[in-house]
Amino acid sequence: MRMVAARRTGPARGVRWGLPPPQPTVSILRGFERRLGNLVEGFFASTFRSGLQPVELAKRIMREMDAAKTVGVREVWAPNRFAISLSEEDAGRFAGAEQALATELQRVVRETALERGWGLVGPPKVTFEVDPSLPVGRFRCQAAFEEGPEELPPAEPAAGAATLVLLEDDRPVETYRLGPATTIGRLPECDVVLADPAASRRHARIVHRDGAWRIEDLGSTNGTFVNDEPVTERPLEDGDRITVGTTVLEFRRA
Repeated sequence: MRMVAARRTGPARGVRWGLPPPQPTVSILRGFERRLGNLVEGFFASTFRSGLQPVELAKRIMREMDAAKTVGVREVWAPNRFAISLSEEDAGRFAGAEQALATELQRVVRETALERGWGLVGPPKVTFEVDPSLPVGRFRCQAAFEEGPEELPPAEPAAGAATLVLLEDDRPVETYRLGPATTIGRLPECDVVLADPAASRRHARIVHRDGAWRIEDLGSTNGTFVNDEPVTERPLEDGDRITVGTTVLEFRRA
């Protein structure tokens, strides 16, 4: 396995120096915080009332991906390896959920790359180390390119692309890009993780097959509804509203 330190390159044609980097996507960060809270219920509420917050690490990783990306003629590659140095006190506070935090930060790397159409030369990897010279609340993040068995090529807009929009009081609060098969439920490994006790652990799945999008109920306890009608399996149309437990999601064609 080969690891190459990230370095900035000159801008591609049409890219100007001096422009601010893209701001961290709100939906990615909100999903990160919600999933982390579900994984370690109550831990962050009691441990991180003040001081360094996990979301600060996610924001920094997203900025480092943008700053260290390499721009080619037809593609953009972002770093996939991040070494985060923490103060001794902050490292001690994170110790109870370090693995969960690393896993969720790695998901942030992948989601950011997918959203912005960047490629990864290997699977995302986030590690932590202690730096006694750092004061409380300060940290460092070193980005690098580490080749691995898994590669995420730069994304191109796909025909038939679609998203799910999480609604609260009829207002969009989070957007999920759909893959060939997207699972919805309470389990952390689901693609769309819901903090909804009325949803099953693996509640439903949306698949793209033969040019069409379909939703399938996965034997959920409370059922899956599309436009208030119970369904086992059915095609989806732009604007359909899906109810999973008490959660409402709107299907949108890109």
